Amino acid sequence: MAEQVNKDSSSSKKSNEGNPDSGELASNILNQLDIAAFCWTDQGFFNSIGTPPDWFIELYQKKTRAIKPEYHEFYLGVSFPFIENFLFDAEQIWAEHANKNLRSGLWTETVNDFSELYLEAVAMNANKVPILLLMNETTNFEIRHKVFQNARNLALKNEQLENSIQQHQRELQKQLEKIYNPSSSSNELSSELEEETTAIMICKQDGDVELYNKALIDIYSLSAKEELKRQSLLDQWIKEAEKQYPEIHRVIKSGNQWEGEFETVDVNTEKKWVRLMIAPLVNEDNQIARYICIANDISSIKLSVSEIEKLTQIDPTTHLPNRQSFWKKLAEEIDNCRQSGESLALMYLDLDHFKQVNDDLGPKQADFLLNTVATRLKRCLKKCDYVAHLGGDEFAVVICNFSDQQALANIAQRIKDNLYRDVSFSDFTLNVSASIGIAVYPQHGIKPRLLVKSADYAMYHAKEMGRNQFQFSSPYSKRRIKQKLYIEQGLKSALANNEFKLLYQPQISVGKSTEHRIEALIRWMHPTQGLVTPADFISIAEESGIIIDIGKWVLKSACEQISILRNAGIYTKISINVSPKQFKYSDLTEDVRSTLQEFKIDPSQLEIEVTESIFVEEMDDVIKQLEALRALGVSISLDDFGTGYSSLSYLKRLPLNILKIDRSFISELPNNKHSQTIVESIIRMAHQLSIQVIAEGVENQAQLDYLKKLDCDFVQGYLFSIPLETRELFTLYQSLSVQ
Repeated sequence: MAEQVNKDSSSSKKSNEGNPDSGELASNILNQLDIAAFCWTDQGFFNSIGTPPDWFIELYQKKTRAIKPEYHEFYLGVSFPFIENFLFDAEQIWAEHANKNLRSGLWTETVNDFSELYLEAVAMNANKVPILLLMNETTNFEIRHKVFQNARNLALKNEQLENSIQQHQRELQKQLEKIYNPSSSSNELSSELEEETTAIMICKQDGDVELYNKALIDIYSLSAKEELKRQSLLDQWIKEAEKQYPEIHRVIKSGNQWEGEFETVDVNTEKKWVRLMIAPLVNEDNQIARYICIANDISSIKLSVSEIEKLTQIDPTTHLPNRQSFWKKLAEEIDNCRQSGESLALMYLDLDHFKQVNDDLGPKQADFLLNTVATRLKRCLKKCDYVAHLGGDEFAVVICNFSDQQALANIAQRIKDNLYRDVSFSDFTLNVSASIGIAVYPQHGIKPRLLVKSADYAMYHAKEMGRNQFQFSSPYSKRRIKQKLYIEQGLKSALANNEFKLLYQPQISVGKSTEHRIEALIRWMHPTQGLVTPADFISIAEESGIIIDIGKWVLKSACEQISILRNAGIYTKISINVSPKQFKYSDLTEDVRSTLQEFKIDPSQLEIEVTESIFVEEMDDVIKQLEALRALGVSISLDDFGTGYSSLSYLKRLPLNILKIDRSFISELPNNKHSQTIVESIIRMAHQLSIQVIAEGVENQAQLDYLKKLDCDFVQGYLFSIPLETRELFTLYQSLSVQ
């Protein structure tokens, strides 16, 4: 028997002669394929499977600054920020022992000779063993890159040409705005504009054509004698553009300029591509009086890239389908659903505050962030779902298989949670949130543009509700956004039509001060809706940027009122509210200085009131701006103290004169012990810092008596006076005895 065993063993050795060990064979195969393979451990590091290829050893050595270590254990997440982000999702797959692969997408690393490696990570389970593969795709990438480069060169030339057209259109727009403003009586084009190769059309607010040039006739293949249809062309353009840009109605109705590219049809039903700019001209009442329309035939540019159409369907930053591909896919899926009777859902995502992130980080880091967002989005969805990058900070998701609305809510919540996780950069981390609007076919739209518009409205509703959330399309969200647009448009004309006014509420001294003080409060007298309170329009004005012009009006009006009161023998201080956007984006200090000089006002009669929300910005910058205002001689007050970003530690750094205690604390006095403690602490602390205190919302004698005991300096509220009209101030100062 032993003899037989030995014989079998000897025979086995002979049969395996020249055959390598299976582990060694796998390692050689991985090296030949330029793949570094690792097994993940619960301790957070990776064990190499076989010997990693040379490119990885060189790269890891550079990252860790190690000198020829023994490579068995690798801390990949620490060394590679891109992998660290990828591991969040990879660990979920490994923990679930999921039988699927997860790919990271390409990223680049620089090696010692400054050449770039194009790498991709793949996470998988092999017999429930968590595996990570790092694949060197540099050679494959270079082959693909040559194909893309040819396409890119052509696209670049076309882009340069399109940029040139765009620049020329904008210059032409400025020229036309000067010549054909609403007050102009000019009713013909100059010979230069008549021969301009760019098409020009000027029409009334209702679309009726007033002027056009020969180039417009050329685009639409009209005969020289054939008269242009007198109203239909603007409507035709909007209808054609709306298929690809459903927001065009919203943009134009709000009085903003619109530009884009779309397919049109001439009189011979021949399809053409045009680049169109529509710019509204407003009259002295701030109402749209005319539209300047500027168009170029870009059909030749579009035709030249038709052979690489497939390549142009991919966004180069995120490697996701782009806007053009999205519209095609959405139309196909809606057609499929129309035939099958099934539903589909569209999620429209907009990253919150991305413009600020982009400005702060720069384009390279912003692209990295967008790529990370794209990767996380894909991991939240099934293979049958579709995700596209529409450009900038906008993404869209098409979901075809779902059971009910709750299933969609679960998907949206998963997307929201995954996006909000930290994104690691080389020397810092940040998180990004998104507002998501959800629309369902056919309930919210049976055509692509209607469905997108519904999702767009819902997304804006999510932003209104505080961002970092999702909302389903609803009649309320549509009405709310339309109302918002209506208010935004109204705000633009409110200043020109003198619809704003200031009311003034006294701030009564209950301490040693004999100073007269009032706060200026803005109100909007809408021509059809009557009195509109700040709660209904300030946030919209803030978002749209109109708040800056409104703030300048408030500053000028308050200073004018100070001057009027002074001339009547009443010396008082007026406090005005300054919004965070006005504080950040306008030259507030210079505006204050010039307005004080215009009305020859003692700076001590003006007070700038800010809220705690300005402190979300860099504290040092905020302090510099406040100190510059104080240097003018105006005083600074901090409103709503205790409700937002309050910190006793930063208070001593701020150049404040006045601290205003929020009415929410005052309303519970004198019976609520917590409010007692808070109010007493604020007053004592402020006085130790030589800051005076105003209590807001004082409405009864018990509150007043308690505040007097605490040595509060000033009080403000309905116990003394409602906000007053200008004429009522004179009566007040004649009758009121300041205690």
